[in-house]
Amino acid sequence: MAGTGPAGPPGFAPCFPVREMQAALAHYEQLGFEVTPYCDGLTWARARFGDAELHLSVKPDHDPATTAAAADLQVADTDELCRSFQQTAVAGTSDPYDTPYGREFVHVDPDHNLLRFVTPTLAG
Repeated sequence: MAGTGPAGPPGFAPCFPVREMQAALAHYEQLGFEVTPYCDGLTWARARFGDAELHLSVKPDHDPATTAAAADLQVADTDELCRSFQQTAVAGTSDPYDTPYGREFVHVDPDHNLLRFVTPTLAG
């Protein structure tokens, strides 16, 4: 059962492999994520979006065709968030679409990591 324990509320941060940290941080920052400041040689960083957090890790042997990652993020308004991403002119964001479980869109970063943003259908 989820809840708050002695160490505080639980959290989860998926780790995405990236080929070049500075480019990855710039990408997520352009989308509106709060990112770790870049320092030369940085091989691990984080990108925060509200309470959600992604960890980014440089993997020199990363092959985006075979070793990318994926994560889902529940959001309050898929359409509004999608519009804000598309207004940045950063490539990789789909149009929103309906699914049996809610409305969603996806964003694929330059390292082929996939973020799925979904507004769940309310059970009636």
